[in-house]
Amino acid sequence: MAKPHRPPPLETLRDAIAEALWGAVSAPSLPAACAALGLRDGDSAEAMSSKRKYVRSRITTFKGPELLVLAQRVIEEYGAPDLADFVSELTTHADHRITDLTRRSVLAELNSAGELFGELPVWDGVAVLCPDLEKPAQYSHQFAATVRDDIQRHYINDNDLNNAQLLELCGALTCSQQRFFDLLEKVVDPVCRRGPEQERLVHGLNKLLVADGFVLVVIGEVSRHPQYGVRRAANGVAGTPKNLIFAAINCKPDLYFTDAINNDVAIANDSDALIYDRALSDGGLRWDALVDWWRGRERLETLADARKGLFRRLRAAVHAAQSPGEVAIFEAYYAHFARSMAGKLPALVPQVYLHYDPRTASERGASRALPRQRMDLLLLLGHGARVVVEVDGRHHFANGELASPARYAEMAAEDRRLRLQGYEVYRFGAAEFADVERVGGRYVVGPRSKELVVSFFEKLFARHLDRSDG
Repeated sequence: MAKPHRPPPLETLRDAIAEALWGAVSAPSLPAACAALGLRDGDSAEAMSSKRKYVRSRITTFKGPELLVLAQRVIEEYGAPDLADFVSELTTHADHRITDLTRRSVLAELNSAGELFGELPVWDGVAVLCPDLEKPAQYSHQFAATVRDDIQRHYINDNDLNNAQLLELCGALTCSQQRFFDLLEKVVDPVCRRGPEQERLVHGLNKLLVADGFVLVVIGEVSRHPQYGVRRAANGVAGTPKNLIFAAINCKPDLYFTDAINNDVAIANDSDALIYDRALSDGGLRWDALVDWWRGRERLETLADARKGLFRRLRAAVHAAQSPGEVAIFEAYYAHFARSMAGKLPALVPQVYLHYDPRTASERGASRALPRQRMDLLLLLGHGARVVVEVDGRHHFANGELASPARYAEMAAEDRRLRLQGYEVYRFGAAEFADVERVGGRYVVGPRSKELVVSFFEKLFARHLDRSDG
């Protein structure tokens, strides 16, 4: 069992602030620097006597919140990496800790990673743990110079230090949690490794990190390669989305593999479905990101053109389903929330394939390999949260006019399976959208349906606000 993390006393934080300013500001400049930070005035003679005492005497009465605000201002103004580490241990990493056992297991995993930082110079890699090592030896303090000499001799020249020993020498077992996470993000960065090698290492590290409630997740991309960050593990769906196949119109997508090893797929009837082929970040899939993808795909000049074109394309897929409820949800969602949430709006994606059987239902007959293949609407929110929205018409629970317990049971079983995987499933009954009418070939959504949809998503976003707004 991990020992509870006890934050250091405030005196230690006062010392850390004084130390940061001692290293960043000369004695003659210290009075003006402290005054700019809101500290009591003084003269250069007092600062020349002892820079540390000069600062400490002005923050002796500061309490926790005041000290943290001051520390953050010093970090913003002067960098102060050691102080930044100290503050992160007091705040961001105060409650959720990675254990010494997990750190050691991670180093053992990195031992089998081959070239630890790929083609990146070793000094650039280990600098995340000890910035002084990146400096030439003559500019490093004595301890850093000694460590640098050991690395050069035993890791680079003679190769008699393995990866784990190198990282332990650089302080990986004793550094702040933030620096340890910076190390993990560095070794899986596309600059260091890409493709299957990156995937294998991320998978191996995540098997260890999850024991302490952390996970490496995709937070962006560099030249179409995923970039990872360490985050708190959430209760969403495990894994990273690889293929988002959606907005099918007219017929089932004719999928084929362009590279079965890399799981790269394409659609022969490309006009009837879309594949979003960009890496998804930890923040999920937002409308702006989907619009930017569409702009590149269609080679459009402006975002305004892309926004209009994509909306029309998605709306066509929704209308093709001939479900008044789906139309109401789609139309009311974008009409209301596109204005109120702007750039933070999650993309509500229609007609998404969760399962895929290349054969049709008539070809399969009674021996269907997969249950419900397509979701009506999907939201990909932050930290793996995936929300499925379904509108149930008669075909979900009846054969024609006759109730079908078998159909209902199949739907209930599939819902259970999705929920156990981490999906959230919300169902609307078709009868809830009684004021949606088809007039002159167009759907008109009534006020009751609009209110129903807006109220639902407001409550949903309130529940996910801390996870999907990041």
